[in-house]
Amino acid sequence: MKIFVVRHASAVERFLWDGDDSERPLDKMGADQSLLIAEFFSEIKISSIYSSLAIRCQQTIWPTARQSDVQVELSDALFEGSTKKTIELVETLTKTETTDGYPVLCSHGDVISELIRSLTLSGMLAPGGKGFAKASIWELIFSSGKIESGLYHETNLDNS
Repeated sequence: MKIFVVRHASAVERFLWDGDDSERPLDKMGADQSLLIAEFFSEIKISSIYSSLAIRCQQTIWPTARQSDVQVELSDALFEGSTKKTIELVETLTKTETTDGYPVLCSHGDVISELIRSLTLSGMLAPGGKGFAKASIWELIFSSGKIESGLYHETNLDNS
């Protein structure tokens, strides 16, 4: 079984944004990256989609949700600084194995890097290397409630 964890796509720079950071939207590159993410998932059966409350995460995953006909569930467990809650969410999802598709989570760089660090310390293998670029995707492979390996995927746009 698998869980996919997506880092939000490129967003308007923090120092250029004058509003609440949770309302900071994707920029043009991010909009393009969100379409590449949807393309990545085009042949993958998705059972559920969870997103951080931040609008940039929601905008990142909307094209995937539309093409998959899956409703996006907002979760504070995926918001910046929520690593402990994210780990708990991932652990819960590993206990609900299903053949109806795979869950997709969209979150932030700090959360994903800490999640991967925690999983690596718990024995997860990452044979393709590790990264946390914007619009990147972690494919977490698990069995019997334990994440055994993680594969890192990047989009083909500049995603620094």
